[in-house]
Amino acid sequence: MTGLSDYTAGYQLNWVTGQKAFPTLPAVWLALFTAAPTDAGTGGTEVTGGSYARVQVAGTSATNGTTASGNATLHFASTPSWIQAGMSIYDVTASSVIPAGTTVLSTTGTTVVMSANASGAGVGSGDSIAFSTFAAPTGSAPTTSTSNSQANFVTATASWGTVIAWGLYDAVSSGNLLEWDYLGNYSWLPATVSSASPGVITAKAHGYAASDPLIYSAEYGGTAPSFSQSTFTGVLLAVGPATDTFTVTNGGTAVNTSSTGSGMVRKITQQSVPSGVQVQFASGSLILSAA
Repeated sequence: MTGLSDYTAGYQLNWVTGQKAFPTLPAVWLALFTAAPTDAGTGGTEVTGGSYARVQVAGTSATNGTTASGNATLHFASTPSWIQAGMSIYDVTASSVIPAGTTVLSTTGTTVVMSANASGAGVGSGDSIAFSTFAAPTGSAPTTSTSNSQANFVTATASWGTVIAWGLYDAVSSGNLLEWDYLGNYSWLPATVSSASPGVITAKAHGYAASDPLIYSAEYGGTAPSFSQSTFTGVLLAVGPATDTFTVTNGGTAVNTSSTGSGMVRKITQQSVPSGVQVQFASGSLILSAA
């Protein structure tokens, strides 16, 4: 299910039960998938070829000079190229000296200008400064974190296929999957399924239109129906949606059911990436959930 991976959730539970410390603060890379991964970090199909590479969206860098209280310029031996305007800033060494909500205004080869001045004792030389595409979490459980800077991939030099999901890893290749989600910020809706040809899905006031791409899951409760034709695996397309009901096709084939079922359904976005196109995620378009 979308949200925290097994790896991240396991560390979270070990930490809150006093059994194991969290790993050190990771550098984080954004990855794209043409087939969604599992929570275990397996089974997905990440984009390959066409100059595709993961994009770094978080990490740390040590200052090589001080930033006095009342000043907004951080100093580095070399400013990492992945740091860009809009990223959140946090002083890992001395958390109180950079005000909450501070972001990157601009960068040079050796400096970062912040949206707020340093306070208190100021930023020390050698302080570890964390930068992230994502803002501090907000809301009550489950909390969410929204991207507040743009994430830019390279221009595709060959087709990347149809991207349906994204994930965060702690390495530029391989590594541990930390969190993932489908493209498109749509909610999961509770659904029931009839036994029919085709099977009718009921999800109150779903708002879906004909040919909307959908995902079905019974992971958080419910039982998938049995099928006499096709399945609910992968991306489905809505057919004949009414206010509360619709049927689906899978790869162009109507899905027929031979028993009733229940679960959750949500709309997603599919993005074809042909050669010559640059994938960009605008600020606010990526939302993480602690669920």
